[in-house]
Amino acid sequence: MSKPTVLLAIAASVLASCAHEELAPQAPERDWTQGLDGSRGAQIAPLGPLESDQGAYDLVRRRERERALGSRLTGAQLDEIIAASSQVLASALALPLFKAGVYLGLPRLVEKGCVAARRVTHSALRSASNVDVVLQACGALTAGRTSSDACGEGQQKLRDAYALLAAEKGNEAGRMAAEAVRLLRDRCPKIAAPLRTPVDPSSRGFLIVWVLHANEAPPATFLAGESAPATAEAINEGFLRAVQAVRPVAQNF
Repeated sequence: MSKPTVLLAIAASVLASCAHEELAPQAPERDWTQGLDGSRGAQIAPLGPLESDQGAYDLVRRRERERALGSRLTGAQLDEIIAASSQVLASALALPLFKAGVYLGLPRLVEKGCVAARRVTHSALRSASNVDVVLQACGALTAGRTSSDACGEGQQKLRDAYALLAAEKGNEAGRMAAEAVRLLRDRCPKIAAPLRTPVDPSSRGFLIVWVLHANEAPPATFLAGESAPATAEAINEGFLRAVQAVRPVAQNF
């Protein structure tokens, strides 16, 4: 092949490459709130706040007024709310929902608070809304400290009683909890009765109080020294604290 022929071949190749680049479709704009792995995006909560957070709060307020906060329908709606929430809203939901679940004696509502707490990764939000307190209490319900003495046995029995309550075996849960409390009172003097709480001592909520107290959960999670919870009001207050916590971050964008 002569030199002019080689040069013409190279030029044709370059022109073809340029034409290909011009015709190649541009990659769609990335939604970086989904992270680098698109398949895991749903697990990463946006910092927020989001417009949808308002509707979520309105639902909780309405359900509380209707005395239906603990209903199964509300539970399903809360699942959707928490899954789509910003971290700001999730941080505001965590402790109030947990407390409401304790007060009403409903493990499924307690779990909503745990799920909301796990959704929060921002350190300022975790601090502003006591998210770590909720996570500690969530752990105390299922995986507290274990020991071979009477204290450890009583603590485990209480956790087992909570598992029965969560499985909607209320009568069995009540019997096991009563046995565990007798064991702790008779043979474990280091665990005294829980601090004053608005939860009715004859209710299933008080079973949850005992589980939390005996397994060293933070007193705030079982309303020690508090009045009956006002869930919507607490969520609004938590939301305001959360917005203040992320405002310095938002101003940097």
